[in-house]
Amino acid sequence: MDKSGGYRDDRENHVLLITVINPAFPITCEIIHKVCDPIGKVLRVVIFKKNGVQAMVEFDTIESAKKVKSELHGCDIYTGCCTLRIEYAKPTRLNVYKNDSESFDFTKPNMAR
Repeated sequence: MDKSGGYRDDRENHVLLITVINPAFPITCEIIHKVCDPIGKVLRVVIFKKNGVQAMVEFDTIESAKKVKSELHGCDIYTGCCTLRIEYAKPTRLNVYKNDSESFDFTKPNMAR
């Protein structure tokens, strides 16, 4: 963990840590997928709410993650709120044990809920 309590690293990785600033609306795995997947193929998403709303998103390649980071960092999901701060995460793979609104493995969409 870094000093802010997040899981970030400066090294390029195919897992991104997304912090949602001013989350005025609920943020789910489906929302994160809808925002990121058109830019880079999303494999897995895990949302946690220790320090506000954060999500770790695993992409198919480092290139996909780099593209998402460069295109979405600083953007709003909804006008005037839900601003995305995007950094590289430390983990290189996400473990998802069930598919629900806070964790989802898009490579196994039929996994038990």
